Amino acid sequence: MKVGIKLGPADDRSLAEAARTAEALGFDSIWLSERVATPLDRPHPYQPMVDPWIALAFVAAVTERVVLGTSVSQIALRPPVLMARELATLDRLSEGRLIVGAGAGWVEEEFKSTGVPFDTRGGRLNEFIRLLRHLWTMPEEAWNGRHFKIPAVGLVKPFTPGGPPIYLGAGAPAGLRRAARHGDGFIATNVPPDTLAMLRQRLEALRSEFGRSGPFPFYAQAAPPASAGDAASIVEAHRRAGVDGLILAYRGVSGTPFLREEAAARALIEAAHASSGGK
Repeated sequence: MKVGIKLGPADDRSLAEAARTAEALGFDSIWLSERVATPLDRPHPYQPMVDPWIALAFVAAVTERVVLGTSVSQIALRPPVLMARELATLDRLSEGRLIVGAGAGWVEEEFKSTGVPFDTRGGRLNEFIRLLRHLWTMPEEAWNGRHFKIPAVGLVKPFTPGGPPIYLGAGAPAGLRRAARHGDGFIATNVPPDTLAMLRQRLEALRSEFGRSGPFPFYAQAAPPASAGDAASIVEAHRRAGVDGLILAYRGVSGTPFLREEAAARALIEAAHASSGGK
């Protein structure tokens, strides 16, 4: 089992130190969240965040090994050609270390403020995922879809053949079907292992319906262990649920909170690697 860490807020240069430290401690991946815009007329659980793709490029420049991902980004708020180029650029500069974590979004203000229809967000994202892969592989052929029409163009190609993997986050039935049909993997929220096991089973059943097989990494966000003694039990519970990777999310703190709990973080990483034979 792999172990990553979600860093944030990533709004100053301390992100570089946090990323280098996470890599040195043995984390397999570094993740950033996205909130483009937030409402001002009612309470909202999140603050606006920096662009995760620019921030991950900053992380890529100071690391060598860790995978770089978003958990998750509203990629379909962007024009598809610009998004395809931005992701291809980051994939090239990181030499294939990118995972595109994507979701349909639920904050209506993000769509209104960027001029993107909110009501069609699910269908747009479905097409957007297919269109990204098209632009990464054969942009010289025109695309004529329901939501997007792109002429034949020349575009920079990503480092990863076919483009970086796209992992989808979802909870609603439509989102699970999207992940099963179009995703290269899945990112779950912080929910109990029993719920994760049901999600994994549902996704595998849906993938079978769509005639899909092969690897489908299943990642889950999780609170870090309270102590080194809790690490093994957390890993085992998630392993039984079918989780391939954990993304530790330290709530309410920025910078390098895992340094204050380094022993617990190291214990979790060691337990996770041991559970997969050291891989």
